[in-house]
Amino acid sequence: MKVELYNSSNKEEWNCFVEQTNHPSFLFHRNFMDYHSDRYRDHSLLFYETNQLIAILPAHANDGVLCSHFGLSYGGIIHLASLRTETFLTLLEALANYCKSNHFKAIVLNEIPFIYQHSLSCHLPFVANVLQATQHVQLLSTLDCTTPLFPNTNRKRMIQKGIDEGYSVQEDQSPKAFWQEILTPRLQDRYQVNPVHTLDEIEQLIQAFPQSIKQMNVYNTDGILVGGTTLFITPHVVHLQYIAGKEEDNKKGALDYLIYSLIQTYQGKVRYFDFGSSHWSPKQLNKGLLYWKESFGARSIPQYCYTFQVENLLQARQIID
Repeated sequence: MKVELYNSSNKEEWNCFVEQTNHPSFLFHRNFMDYHSDRYRDHSLLFYETNQLIAILPAHANDGVLCSHFGLSYGGIIHLASLRTETFLTLLEALANYCKSNHFKAIVLNEIPFIYQHSLSCHLPFVANVLQATQHVQLLSTLDCTTPLFPNTNRKRMIQKGIDEGYSVQEDQSPKAFWQEILTPRLQDRYQVNPVHTLDEIEQLIQAFPQSIKQMNVYNTDGILVGGTTLFITPHVVHLQYIAGKEEDNKKGALDYLIYSLIQTYQGKVRYFDFGSSHWSPKQLNKGLLYWKESFGARSIPQYCYTFQVENLLQARQIID
């Protein structure tokens, strides 16, 4: 097993490999990862077995720790679906040896939620338990689109209210109006924060990935923008990356109608509708936001993040006899 540090000469090889893996998300494409290269000291890795690329790790270095790239919603080791458990353990040991040689004391692996995988493959929980990794869990609210949609009574009422108010849903080729008129003011007013992506960044990303990032807006009967959501679309999942609306229109069912319309649109096209997390902090949930998502029929699934000490991870291959 050979481990190599990513550089720009690997870009085409990296991007082609992503399309073949068990996790073919546009988030791992270098054109997506590199847009915020000024914020993270990239330290992505490629893993070869007999000169064949079998896995990659989108990562960055942070104060002596090798981290799954924090600029991505999820990450960890991206590998071929055919990768066997024994090879995965060998890969982990090779990763630990690389980290030891490069003076990293710990490794953070942010596991990909199972809904984003082509085929089921989940080695890390067992390995983390055996090798005494520290585990962090957050909850994602996820709707399974293969089952009947059962919004609760309150949500049905608000969806019908939105229909009666005459709201309409349209795709906007530019996120500018949503960013400037709705999202940024709303986040500033409620949480005193800005969107993770600047307007320039999200515009560049939509241009680079027009089939994977879409801006869906909701308008009143006068054609005035009252809310919207930015969708990140992968082969099995539609994810609500951002969602916001004007308060007075939220009370009239604008956002409820928007989400209901999108679920109807993508049902049969993807397996899951991912509302994302509802955390105030790592250990505290936002009760109101979680209720709103679950009232559409979404339920919680875990997303795990593990911190391994390098010395412990050196024992990975000894797990299998």
